[in-house]
Amino acid sequence: MRVVISQGHISLSRQLARESNKLAGNFNNEDYSRIENIDNLLLKRDISVEKKKNLLINKLHESIAKAFSINKRNFSKKNFDSLRKKLHNIRRIVLKLRSINYYLETAFLSGLKLAKIRIKDKNSNLMRQENLAADELEALEFTAYRLMGEVVVLDKRLLKGYAHREKKVLKEERTDAKDLGLLLKKESELLEHLEAKLPPPKAATIKLVKEPAFTHWVARVFALLSYLEHLCRKEAAIFSKLKRNKSAKNMINKKILHLLEEKSKLLRIMEEKTISMKRLRTGSLKRELRNFTTTINL
Repeated sequence: MRVVISQGHISLSRQLARESNKLAGNFNNEDYSRIENIDNLLLKRDISVEKKKNLLINKLHESIAKAFSINKRNFSKKNFDSLRKKLHNIRRIVLKLRSINYYLETAFLSGLKLAKIRIKDKNSNLMRQENLAADELEALEFTAYRLMGEVVVLDKRLLKGYAHREKKVLKEERTDAKDLGLLLKKESELLEHLEAKLPPPKAATIKLVKEPAFTHWVARVFALLSYLEHLCRKEAAIFSKLKRNKSAKNMINKKILHLLEEKSKLLRIMEEKTISMKRLRTGSLKRELRNFTTTINL
């Protein structure tokens, strides 16, 4: 079977494998037991949504690489307790990224349309279909297979259970503003899959670090992460193009605190008009209330 996969995705997965191998080679119990406090990052609002998302993606990469690059032979109960705490932090990052993506898919895209910036969904039936195409799912499975062979902490014996697949590499992928809606939906679906692969602390058991469960688990988490990062790079390229438009640039660069102030002010004005004039449609108020709620979660 031939699998179509982009050069960018392959490159990112190889970088992740090399990073994981280096971390595993330098594994230290004391270092592994340190759990970072990510509250300030999650609550940070003095930056734009774009910048916060980039910071969170970088922290997600770092956190996943460190959490799963372990020494399985000497992995103690204390180490596993640390893994649980690390998983909790990773889940919190994923949930915040899902909130940010929901804002981008709804309030942000609506704002672009109101500003008359030309951007259309590539597929008008996006809400009625799976966003990740069959070839992308096959590429994810192929990436997991490759990672099993490249990441030292994963069990190479499990490679026998995978059918040989020939890859077709796409060297260049063009991105356009019209792809942004679909791209964001794909990212959201990947984040949903990633969250499903990360059990809450109470649900995580020591069986997770036993084979073959550990190899299947980590290979797929790494595959999802590398493809998410690949799509985020494409998103960054689109945002760079959008910034050529002054209105779009102002929307993208606006700090979260300013967004909240604007949404709050607009809601107050709309509520006053609804009460005093009875002319404003309640649908408009409800829509802005949803947008405000979405912005609060950034």
